[in-house]
Amino acid sequence: MANFLISTMPESGHVNPALPVAAALVRRGHSVLWHSGLGARRAIESTGATFIAFEQTPDFVQVPVRPDDGATGIAAGVSVMRRLFIDRVPGQVADYQRILERFPVDVILADMTSFGAATLHDLGGPPFATLGIIPLTTLDPEIPPWGSGRQVARSSGDRFRNRVAHWMARQLFLPKVTALLNLERTKLGLPTLPGATQFTDLQRSPFLHLMPTTPAFEYPRQRLAPQINFVGPLVPEPSADFELPVWWGDMNGRTVVHVTQGTYATEAASLIQPTIAALGESNVLVVVTTRQAERLGALPPNVRVAPFIPHSLLLPKAHAMITNGGYNGVLTALAHGVPLVCAGQSEDKAEVSARVGWSGAGIDLRTSTPSKQQVARAVARILSEPSFRQNAQRIAADFALHEGPNEAAELLERLAASGEPVLRREGVTEAVR
Repeated sequence: MANFLISTMPESGHVNPALPVAAALVRRGHSVLWHSGLGARRAIESTGATFIAFEQTPDFVQVPVRPDDGATGIAAGVSVMRRLFIDRVPGQVADYQRILERFPVDVILADMTSFGAATLHDLGGPPFATLGIIPLTTLDPEIPPWGSGRQVARSSGDRFRNRVAHWMARQLFLPKVTALLNLERTKLGLPTLPGATQFTDLQRSPFLHLMPTTPAFEYPRQRLAPQINFVGPLVPEPSADFELPVWWGDMNGRTVVHVTQGTYATEAASLIQPTIAALGESNVLVVVTTRQAERLGALPPNVRVAPFIPHSLLLPKAHAMITNGGYNGVLTALAHGVPLVCAGQSEDKAEVSARVGWSGAGIDLRTSTPSKQQVARAVARILSEPSFRQNAQRIAADFALHEGPNEAAELLERLAASGEPVLRREGVTEAVR
């Protein structure tokens, strides 16, 4: 049996995909420690993993992901990347070294903000794997620049435009952030990264990168690093003590449309209120999950609200989901064959929403603040045009070919046993379209 250390930020988008992996490793007899913030302790311990709290690693409250005061343009973008990735490295390395003094770790599984895992390896630490918590980010000519919300290149002109954008990022933006990472490496006695290496390369471990999706919902590339493994969605099990809302039975025999803004960008005015305005008094039952119910005012009779419902319980009853494009929620909806209306442009949401549109499994509204008319038209199309559900079900069928938690655990076991890169099987990178 092996010893694994999982390290994630305590936010749900970082914790939730790793929960089923941790549970699978524990079931298979391995020792699992999980390094995170106190807010994630209960969820982590539910997997059987041993929780270890951040000591020197700053979370998103201590180091918020926002531009430095007064920063604009490229400087603002650099400061955001520094806060997200680089400012956490010294604390992560210190925490990992403290843990390794007491717990001999065979493999670290880190989320994509834990650059300390790569740094520790260069200091002589164990091999590490990374877990994709956002759509796959690469600088291939088929892939549009991050944040653009554009779909995969379909023509030579698209590929040329992407190449230019990626070249500019390599020349003007990425080196500035890489220089900041090199400064931290120098403080730790490490050499700077090789000349062709940018900080973004460390978002994917050279040993093993786990993607919780399949090629049915990821843009195709001519060249894909061989250690990137698609394992299918990683959906946590609902808590055994979750109590269904009293109105649960109201969904029986009804067309159910679920709307959520996830757990990060939660301002109800952005999406929930336009949805209620669009669908209130209609013949569908609108199920809203939000912790801002007090801001919704008087509700139409066809609207039901709860602060939280596990998607694995709710989505089997849903006919459509309206979302701001959180990656985990979208993957869970597709795992249940539920078509989507996406309205999100911040963080990774533009890229998630673009993939929904590309896959044919839903509609990308290309805005974070849709009007009620936009929502109403999109929902009407989703419910009346069979292709959206058919494509969602096609992706669900592809997802169902995988047992995500066990596949991820098996790949991590292979890394622990060999210490060598775990390469993808042949024939799994073609787009399923």
